[in-house]
Amino acid sequence: MRSGDARREILHAIRTNLESSPPVQSSPSPERRGGQGVRTPEGRGGQEVRIKRFTEQLAAVGAQCTTVRSETEAAAALARILADAGARRVVGSDAPLVQRILAAVGNDIVIDRLERLSRDELFACDAGVTTAQWGIADTGTLVLESARERSRLLSLVPPIHVAVLSVRCICESLGDALARLSVASHAITFITGPSRTSDIELTLVVGVHGPQTVHVLLMEGP
Repeated sequence: MRSGDARREILHAIRTNLESSPPVQSSPSPERRGGQGVRTPEGRGGQEVRIKRFTEQLAAVGAQCTTVRSETEAAAALARILADAGARRVVGSDAPLVQRILAAVGNDIVIDRLERLSRDELFACDAGVTTAQWGIADTGTLVLESARERSRLLSLVPPIHVAVLSVRCICESLGDALARLSVASHAITFITGPSRTSDIELTLVVGVHGPQTVHVLLMEGP
């Protein structure tokens, strides 16, 4: 079986199981009726609940978040993040949104494109900027799909990862996010805060296997 066929079958099985699973019993919330796990029609109240929980969970896992309303605000926020961190060399994904934001950051930052860098040069970059296709409110997790942009290495190698996420793309749970994944993605990256490990004498160390800092630019605008 080819890898593409296997991937489609796995995602199809996940979606089928999610659809056939009984509703999860939970306490009533603005998004549910009668505590029976039945969703009410999507509305601004439900979205605000997800955004609030997502930002709370981001903070709980050690990630940082800045809310912006436009690409101009996103560029200004990114410039502050990079300046505060002393970052001088930044690499952006091929997403048009990322390229527009980076172009507006200013001339004090060296901006590279992934396709122009060797692997060694990528390790020399201070920050990687990508979009995130989905956010998971329950855990503060970012979901990056390879079919949407070239971003996997940018989110794993530089010590700072900045992800741009639309508030409209925040899902309630992992199951919700899995149901929305593209079958064309050959790699899906789940990021829950900075990299952590406790392999050596059970001592928690941040940033050994990935970024030490994860910052989300949460966009409220189009």
